[in-house]
Amino acid sequence: MSNLFEDYREITNVRDKLDFLIELVQSAPRRVFLTKQGQVQAILIGPGDYTDLWNLEFDRDMAIGDEEEARGELVSNEEVFRRMDDLAKELEARPK
Repeated sequence: MSNLFEDYREITNVRDKLDFLIELVQSAPRRVFLTKQGQVQAILIGPGDYTDLWNLEFDRDMAIGDEEEARGELVSNEEVFRRMDDLAKELEARPK
């Protein structure tokens, strides 16, 4: 993520300025930290930064999947559904 600027704003002071803050994070790489009594409650980021974060998470998850596959730890969809069916049958067979 290429955030160059950070702003800290009290939540109570942001309500009337939300349109401005949205324009701010869309126009430049910037994060706006929304605080309450000095504690960060939320972070406003632009769509480009969100996409970057999503891609990082996706790439990390794919790498984890590749490592699990290399270790033979992946389970096929068919096996997952078979296990779910077995569990459902087991639960239905339990006395009520």
